[in-house]
Amino acid sequence: MATVSVTSKGQVTIPKGVRQALGITPGSKVEFGLDGSGARLKLIKRKAPSRIEDGPDILNYAGPRIPINEMHGGVAMKKAAKRARR
Repeated sequence: MATVSVTSKGQVTIPKGVRQALGITPGSKVEFGLDGSGARLKLIKRKAPSRIEDGPDILNYAGPRIPINEMHGGVAMKKAAKRARR
């Protein structure tokens, strides 16, 4: 069993082994309940990690799709900044 501290806001960090065993990822929903003399933690809804390919949908982007292998992050931003300064 792992021992963790409670912050002044009542927050705790769920130990990595427990998160992995239950499949808890960032954004997942968990439920706390009382169970006799202790407490119970239950995974309610697992949130799948975001993928870079999901970016346009997350941002509601309706323009043309550019394959990831054709993206040149910093280069494209520099070119756009240069055009904006003209």
